[in-house]
Parts: sequence; structure tokens; C-alpha cells
Amino acid sequence: MEDKERLTVVLRHLIEHNEGHGEDYRRWVELARTSGMDKVAGLIEEAGSLTGQASTALKKALALMEG
Repeated sequence: MEDKERLTVVLRHLIEHNEGHGEDYRRWVELARTSGMDKVAGLIEEAGSLTGQASTALKKALALMEG
């Protein structure tokens, strides 16, 4: 497998992986909020946002690869 092919596969995997974490973050935010841990929920939300930003960058990289 060429480097370009390998990198394309890895980028697709990382995007899918990050999006799966996004669902997890939302679930844990809800649990923290219902347990009265608003500050914890806010920090988990922040982590989810950063993961979303990472996914956006990875999608841009993939688009360049697939050009």
C-alpha cells in the first residue's frame, strides 16, 4: 500500500473514531448535569468541542488527499 493510500485510510479512521467519541461526550455531559456536576459537564463539553475541531481539520486534510 502506498503512503498516500495508507494516510487516506488512517484519516478516515480517525474521523470516524472522533465522531464516535462525540456521542460519548454528549452522554457523559448529560450524566454529569443530571448529577449536579455542572463544571464537570462544561469541561466535558469543551473536550467534545476540541474533538470536533480535530475532526474538522482531519476532514480538510482528507479532502486535500482526495483532491
